[in-house]
Amino acid sequence: MSSLALQLLALLLAADPRGYDGPDAAPDVPAPEDRPDWTFSKGPVPKSMPEEPGESEAAEAAEADAAASPGAPPVELPAATDGTKVLPGDSRDIEVTTDLLGRSSRVDAHRHAGGRQVVDVDQAKAEGASGVAELLDKVPGVRAVEGASGLSTSASKLNLAVRGADPRLSEQATVLLDEVPVAPAPYGAPSMVLFPLSLFQIARVDTVRGGSSVRFGPWTSGGVFNMVSHPIPKNPTVSVFAQSDQFGDAGAAASYGGTHKGIGVYVEYAPRFGKTYREHSEFQSHGGIIKFAVPVTKRLELLSSTHLFWEKTNLPGGVDSETYAKDRFASNRPYDTFNGHREGTSLKLHWRPKAEHELQVIAFYSHTLRRVVQATNEDRNLGAAPTFLLVQPRAFDVVGIEPRYAFRVRHRGGFHDLSIGTRGVFETARIRGFRVEFPDRPGDKLEADGDARVCPRGTILPEGSPNALRCFDGRIGGYSLYLEDKIYLLDTKLVLTAGVRLELTKQSFYNVLEGLSYPRPLYGGPLPAASVWYGGDHVGLYLGYGRSFGAPSYLSGAIQPINPGEAMGRALRFIKPELADTVEAGVKLMELGGVYATVDGWYRYFNNLRDEGENAIDIIPAAHTYGAEVDLEWLPGEVWEKVDGLELNVGYAYNGSRVLRDLYTGNRMPWYPAHEVWGSASYEAPFGLRVGTKVEFVDKQYTDYANWDAPRATGEVGTMPAYTLMGAWLGYRASLPAGWRLEATVGVKNLLNEQWFTRSDDINGGILAMRPRTFYFNLGFAHEWIRGKAGEQARTSWKRGKVNRRVWTAGVRRVERWFWRTWGALM
Repeated sequence: MSSLALQLLALLLAADPRGYDGPDAAPDVPAPEDRPDWTFSKGPVPKSMPEEPGESEAAEAAEADAAASPGAPPVELPAATDGTKVLPGDSRDIEVTTDLLGRSSRVDAHRHAGGRQVVDVDQAKAEGASGVAELLDKVPGVRAVEGASGLSTSASKLNLAVRGADPRLSEQATVLLDEVPVAPAPYGAPSMVLFPLSLFQIARVDTVRGGSSVRFGPWTSGGVFNMVSHPIPKNPTVSVFAQSDQFGDAGAAASYGGTHKGIGVYVEYAPRFGKTYREHSEFQSHGGIIKFAVPVTKRLELLSSTHLFWEKTNLPGGVDSETYAKDRFASNRPYDTFNGHREGTSLKLHWRPKAEHELQVIAFYSHTLRRVVQATNEDRNLGAAPTFLLVQPRAFDVVGIEPRYAFRVRHRGGFHDLSIGTRGVFETARIRGFRVEFPDRPGDKLEADGDARVCPRGTILPEGSPNALRCFDGRIGGYSLYLEDKIYLLDTKLVLTAGVRLELTKQSFYNVLEGLSYPRPLYGGPLPAASVWYGGDHVGLYLGYGRSFGAPSYLSGAIQPINPGEAMGRALRFIKPELADTVEAGVKLMELGGVYATVDGWYRYFNNLRDEGENAIDIIPAAHTYGAEVDLEWLPGEVWEKVDGLELNVGYAYNGSRVLRDLYTGNRMPWYPAHEVWGSASYEAPFGLRVGTKVEFVDKQYTDYANWDAPRATGEVGTMPAYTLMGAWLGYRASLPAGWRLEATVGVKNLLNEQWFTRSDDINGGILAMRPRTFYFNLGFAHEWIRGKAGEQARTSWKRGKVNRRVWTAGVRRVERWFWRTWGALM
């Protein structure tokens, strides 16, 4: 691309620095002509049609030849409805799509009538994040804790929630991979005790704090977190990334992807191994993902994704106050371990029968087996010496199908986008608990340690069998139906949304030891939601309401009174579902002089709040939470060229809560500090040097509903004092000749070596020391095979050209960035 071409393009957009007039409705033209320039490398654009094999290669060669020629005209951008040029990677068209979160872009988040933020993984990796919890810790309204449970602080345990819900093991949240559930069992076991994804397998995370209860369920009171995997590239590409710190916590990822004769393929392997800063914290995990994209016709596309994961981890557990004072990184639990594996696959069918209509059918299956070994005693008293090992294998199988249909109805004043969908999920579970004697030495194989597939019956156990303490089989059928209508008025500046989700859940449990069956009634009901959004490309205001549903878990089925006839009496509170009503309002800014900001206020009422751990359940009949969230990001380089690459961010979150009924009436909810403040600054020089720093303050918080101010000697309950963390990093990344890319980063987390901790009341509970000062190092490279000699010549020609920057606006800057992203492989 010559410098003349870029100058002409800059002049073309100088009169209108945006290059578009707003989010107009997509034109009513027959597909696939509505977006003929789409390729797999741009990701799944819902309104786009796959190219026919061979078309993209021919177009690519022609464009490369043109770009390599001196004085070549600029490449034409696709036209918008008003004749101006728009950016395919950042389209403002309102698309008819069955992808419930759209393309998980900033535009989608801006036009969402609820708290929502899309977080890019690349920046978090530079800051040293080793897991998703670190990535999302400073998203406004999100509580992400590295160690809120006794099942280790490794990256394979996910502790996330929003707006007053308990973040422990993400029990109250919906966690998705490309909109497919990744929990062991979405209804009966939503806890992410086995999180099967490495941070390196994720491109970005769409964090939805509100306005999602119609399209997703169950368990949206803790938020919806959609992990967006890396897109399938057009050109064959290999990438490798590695990360490690001074304690030996190391991770890596290697991937290959490309589109061959129209068929997209992506394969990635991501192991993690080593130890953390705690004693007895050695771990290893191996994960992988395989994706295919097959354009059957121009209107029909098949997408498949399969992930595999295996983990083995030592559990350091919590320590008492005396041990913490002597050595906060010590462990008194040499026998505690965790291991497990998960296999999951999904198949998606996208079909556009005609313009502005789309059908998507998602089918998925998963098998999860996790096994925990913990030392305990008969009373599970943390103050007494353990007398045996409790082995708890649990296995889950899930199969589901979810068809969705979306279409547009036009009228004189605007148009309606209607979406309807249904989902059927069938789960089976095997919940086991065995009593096992201690081996001769820690790490030795356990004798007769139990199996999740079988369980001895009766009180007389076969010789050599483990002592079975809990043997439950469970089944859950979950059925849901949703209908949502979006009405666009005033040239799409006003959006009225209303919808309802119907959730029905049927459960049954069987006590294998006693030969008793516990059928459950049919739970569920309608979950209404409504919202109003008003604004444009720069400023948006919203007001919304929604109700979420939380199903009783398999653990609640295992809690039974001695007399089965009393099951609907004393145990009723344990099998009653949770309902949460939320009202929220806010203001959003985007691209307003380089400013991106959100200001949200919210109120939530919990009816029968369910707080479930590994072996216990807390039921709070009524509670409410309320708060405010502010996040401001400024990219001055979108306005002034001299500070291009500078990014500034500051945020604040307030959370108030009270228990309204029960023993703890008037107390605050645990795990949520009243105040959080954070800020960061980073700069990337034109030649690739990157430097950044961040700081965060977290206020005092409780870890139990009793609000114990004076901690117990055993350490499992008490307050978490306020703490301040600071980090800094220095890195370099650059595009090299012949399709190579390189990046390297060194940094430090907890620069001031602040001593902070969390607590756990699990079987191996106590005080959990958190990360001390940690130095880390990242190294990554990638290579893209550029197809054709003309493409390489075009790349060389582009690098020789100089850009005329006399006319410089945010719109022109986005155009140049789009050129580098889209045509960089050819130039």
